[in-house]
Amino acid sequence: MPGRRTTGGDVPVPPSRGVTRKTAAEQIIEQLRTQILTGALAIGAKLPTERELGIEFGVSSPTVREALSALSSMGLIETRQGSGAYVAPNLSRIIASAMGMLMQLENVGLDDLIGLQSVLNRYAAELAVSRATDEDIARLLEQAEATANCTTLEDVTTAVPGFIIAFAGAAHQPLLDALCGFLVTLLVQLEVTSYKRTSVKFWRDWAKETSQYRLAIARALERRDLTELNAALETFHHAVPDRLHSIPALRNARMSDPALAPVLARIVAGR
Repeated sequence: MPGRRTTGGDVPVPPSRGVTRKTAAEQIIEQLRTQILTGALAIGAKLPTERELGIEFGVSSPTVREALSALSSMGLIETRQGSGAYVAPNLSRIIASAMGMLMQLENVGLDDLIGLQSVLNRYAAELAVSRATDEDIARLLEQAEATANCTTLEDVTTAVPGFIIAFAGAAHQPLLDALCGFLVTLLVQLEVTSYKRTSVKFWRDWAKETSQYRLAIARALERRDLTELNAALETFHHAVPDRLHSIPALRNARMSDPALAPVLARIVAGR
């Protein structure tokens, strides 16, 4: 039988997990990745030590470290100093890594990003009107109010995406949550990076001016009125992106632009 060895009694013996040196790291990555994604390796489980993995796969420690480093970059494991590697799938980081590469390869532009965010927000609205808890709504109102009371640039870059992340979270759909989080963080970082007027007052005023649209969304969700919520989102989608379109360098930018690579890299890395 292909892929299986048998003993003299014709009892099937599973193939060895040893790998060839030419593609050793890739094979280790694929095997561990499959075990993590299928649940064979549970979230929080500690992986064998580098030495144990080296013996198991028949490879050297540097090869094992290469594989573990790749799995960590994918967001599938985390390494704890002095403790070892653990299974810790980070959906947001996995989405960010995949989306970042796709956007660069497909030369995505600003309108594509804004359009996708708008569609996701409407989908979030449909789910949130029935799924949002009182705690979700309280958090959304708090985030909306936070955008009206920013005092530093860090406040703005935290509160503005924080509102959309809270809105998506109220839908209780993990994939939607991760996608929205990545997109809004990217849009805010692109704006901050591209706009020449970076005074604290400028950003504080902008956040405060647009906070009225966020408050309208939060209050519509609080009333669980989908018609009102969609109307509030429509106003938001027309008003807020105008600022982005007003920046020539950003309006014409494409994600394949090398100058934007550091922005994508920071977001993918979770910084």
